[in-house]
Amino acid sequence: MQKIPPPVRFVAIVAVLVIVFGACGSLTLGALDQVKTGSPGSLLDPGVLIGNVWHFLQETLRILTTATTPNGVPLRSYFLSGLALTIEFCAVSMPLAIVLGLVLALMSRARSRWLRIPARSYVEFFRNTPLFVQMLAIYWGLLVLPPQILNPFTAGVATLVLNYAAYECENIGAGLAAVDRGQGEAAESLGMGFFQSLRFVVLPQTISIVLPPVLNDLIYMFKDSSLLSVITIIELTAQTTGLGRRYPVNYWQFIFIGGLIYLALSLPLARFARGIEARLRSVTHVPRTDPIVAAVQVLIASTLIGLLAGVLAAGFSFGAIFGAIGQWIGAVGLILFIMLFVLIVLGGIVSLPGGVVNLLKRPGKPDQTANPPVAVGAD
Repeated sequence: MQKIPPPVRFVAIVAVLVIVFGACGSLTLGALDQVKTGSPGSLLDPGVLIGNVWHFLQETLRILTTATTPNGVPLRSYFLSGLALTIEFCAVSMPLAIVLGLVLALMSRARSRWLRIPARSYVEFFRNTPLFVQMLAIYWGLLVLPPQILNPFTAGVATLVLNYAAYECENIGAGLAAVDRGQGEAAESLGMGFFQSLRFVVLPQTISIVLPPVLNDLIYMFKDSSLLSVITIIELTAQTTGLGRRYPVNYWQFIFIGGLIYLALSLPLARFARGIEARLRSVTHVPRTDPIVAAVQVLIASTLIGLLAGVLAAGFSFGAIFGAIGQWIGAVGLILFIMLFVLIVLGGIVSLPGGVVNLLKRPGKPDQTANPPVAVGAD
């Protein structure tokens, strides 16, 4: 039996996928358009289906190009504003989450149980409670703090950072464990201190291991940022659903556009993550720059991009620039406050019972008076 050439097989697979997903997508779009317009006919009729799909796509294109509010504001500007806020929160939060994740990973590997147990308690707490609940608890549970410290922006950033720091701790911890422990010992034998061996030997190798999962977490953060709408952040999802409520006739077109924007954000990052992973696994890959310096530069650039996106969403001005910087500083302060509080409280709750048990199990000194020694060989 003659084998099918690979190019022909590839074309055939692509054609089948296009037909299957094209048919399913057409039926979905046609049904959504028919529900809102109330047009007659069966979607199994190709003419009716094509007409509904064409109308749906026409309305989508109109929203993106010429549609305006009664005040003359283009509808696409609402999507751009929501997109800018989504980028701001994600680009600002992920660098902070990575830095705190590194700190937690080092604490988790420490020999002292007073560092290790609080870090592990923190990670288990934030990984095993819903992000939605964490966001509500931070925003509504800390109202005693001044508005400069606690507001929708700082609460949103703090929730994303504190939650994703737990996941980045696991990623970085796995990367640190993958580096041979003997390399750190060899660095110490050469006279390097702990931080020197970490800086020049361990972390450069860890970066290549943790970069792909970190990029995947950034994709997840883009999608999780939709929860920010519950604390009055008008990001992309809030803008999309808000337009749908104002103009219900085009509700599904707005949802469709919002989904496409999320897809446009996620797909390039996913492709970039796969490319980075393949390149790092290549035995011929040699980094041209210091990985630590490059990583720090990327984290700083990401933060600046996020702040710039927030400034553009608010309207570019010097006041908006200083406001964005002040908000970022307030968010960092809130994050450190909550993180220290959780580490101390959870670490104390988990550590104290074990410490008491160990104290009770510790053998005491023998009582010299109860059983006096007997002289051996005495008559």
